[in-house]
Amino acid sequence: MHASHHAANPFDMLINPQAILDAMEHSTRLQSLERKVCRPLDKAAAPKPIPSAEVAAFDAALDRQTDRYVE
Repeated sequence: MHASHHAANPFDMLINPQAILDAMEHSTRLQSLERKVCRPLDKAAAPKPIPSAEVAAFDAALDRQTDRYVE
């Protein structure tokens, strides 16, 4: 299909998605774009720090406080 036809009919992707994909694969404008692969989720997550006794006591006090409002 001709590229101007796609611009005239925005519903072509619904009607004939393969024609749109073919046009994208053969587009010189799209092929000339710079490409970069980013994989930020491939890195290992940092381990969570172990809370100190003081922080654990504070969290427990907050939990006791909020339990009064839940009842």
